Amino acid sequence: MKLRKIFGLLVAAAMLLPLIAACTPTAAPTAEPTEPPADVPTQETAPVSAFEGVDPSGQTVVYWHQNTGSRAELMTSLVEDFNSTNEWGITVVEESQGSYNDLYTKIIAGIPAKQLPDMSVAYQNQAATYAVQGVLVELDPYVNDPVWGYAEEELADFFPIALAADYLPQFKGRYGWPPYKSMEVMYYNEEWLKELGYDGPPESWDEFAEMSCKAIEQPFSKQAGEGAVLGYEYSVDASRFASFIFSRGGNVINEDATSYIFNDAAGAEALTFLRGLVEKGCAAQTTEQYGDQTDFGAGRVLFTISSISGLSYYGQAVSEGANFTWSVNPLPHTTAEPRMNIYGASQSIYTSTPEKQLASWFFLKWMSEPEQQAKWASSTGYFPTRASAAEMMKEYMGENPTYAKAFQFLFYDSGVESPVAGYDECRAEISNMLNAVLGGAEVESELNKAVEACNQYLEEAAP
Repeated sequence: MKLRKIFGLLVAAAMLLPLIAACTPTAAPTAEPTEPPADVPTQETAPVSAFEGVDPSGQTVVYWHQNTGSRAELMTSLVEDFNSTNEWGITVVEESQGSYNDLYTKIIAGIPAKQLPDMSVAYQNQAATYAVQGVLVELDPYVNDPVWGYAEEELADFFPIALAADYLPQFKGRYGWPPYKSMEVMYYNEEWLKELGYDGPPESWDEFAEMSCKAIEQPFSKQAGEGAVLGYEYSVDASRFASFIFSRGGNVINEDATSYIFNDAAGAEALTFLRGLVEKGCAAQTTEQYGDQTDFGAGRVLFTISSISGLSYYGQAVSEGANFTWSVNPLPHTTAEPRMNIYGASQSIYTSTPEKQLASWFFLKWMSEPEQQAKWASSTGYFPTRASAAEMMKEYMGENPTYAKAFQFLFYDSGVESPVAGYDECRAEISNMLNAVLGGAEVESELNKAVEACNQYLEEAAP
């Protein structure tokens, strides 16, 4: 019955259609659709964030860092600026944990106890260790987000070495964001070199050795205070050793970060060279923390090798000591051009809530803006990681020519220390190796033993 009724309605509708068409005015013929003229903008779909619906407004996030003294005061000032100006009402609570090692120790202890900050400073290998434990957030989704990330031209403003450093090969992703960088450089007493008959700093390791040994035979005329005269005063440190290797064309770890390789020819040459200087009395280990800075400032040491972040401290040591002309240079090298050890801790975000993580990202991104980078770099001696920040520092570089000179070293080739979990333990093994070899142990056996131990740490810490 229902089907018959429906059929009747359809027939009636079909009979009415011609009558309706006859009563309807004829429409003008329409043109074929065409593409809009090139000069007429088309409506585009607004980009959609991967964090659509995540509202960070009013979040309070905790930030752990390693800064002390004047640098801690500067960090507090920057955080207060962010807290008072950000449009989301986010509050960052910053807490200094002492040194890098203190911070690392506290994070490691906090992982099983689930007592972690929302973000912290972390070297790349430390970030890898945290990522193995599943407590760190991958930052690629934030960096590449069409709304809250970076446009291509903004990313191009970052120096390539800065962006490359935070890629963790064990995880094939980025787990840190770089607000600043440092590097290993050679500090040298320019006046003393002239007294020794040299026109400039050494470019080769043979020249370095010659100058170092000549220095102990002809002490600096302006030497201040009592103490041993040395060509080179060193501290036992894995980054110093890495710098020696890089300058000889070697590497600490292989390209895919699966095996340590510093027991090759470059590593053996570095250790043999340093031990030779020590045996001749031309080099010696510093006896106290930052003692090399003090002795350099007093005019008792011709060369030291250290981080560029110590530039202001060296300047203070010289002005309070022998008050001489000094400068910095890349390390001597066997490669055609200098090969630097460029490094620096970045900032990482810990897993929490989507709202806290996004709020933390906003702070990290704000800290990496050119204005904040320029302020931090010009106050601490670190280098900015963006070209636009360096542009803002032209006046500062004009007033600080040694810093400006060192800044150009960023554009040399560089090696990479190990951005892998387990490198902290490996660094301790390298220090033990250095002490053993400089104390008279056989070079090759100590190198092989250290590499074996480091590879074991790498295997145990692998994700």
